[in-house]
Amino acid sequence: GELMRKHGHQHIYVPNPTWGNHIPIMKNAGLEVRKYSYYDLETSDLDFDNMIRDMKEMPKGSTVLLHACAHNPTGMDPTMEQWKEISDIVK
Repeated sequence: GELMRKHGHQHIYVPNPTWGNHIPIMKNAGLEVRKYSYYDLETSDLDFDNMIRDMKEMPKGSTVLLHACAHNPTGMDPTMEQWKEISDIVK
């Protein structure tokens, strides 16, 4: 978080939910924490459609926290095809 803030970033998007330490770490570094959809509690599955919608609505140049695997706390990871779509959007 401190490195991102040092290089001019003012906010970061984290998945909802995210690991309990992420939000205080980023806030303590001076970043505004914003959330993007990640998990659907009703279906106990990745909320991929809403995640993609949220990512497309993020301002250009936004910082996005992605869990590469074993998403904490859900354990729900995107498929390889979904990662490709995520990658295309966040570039």
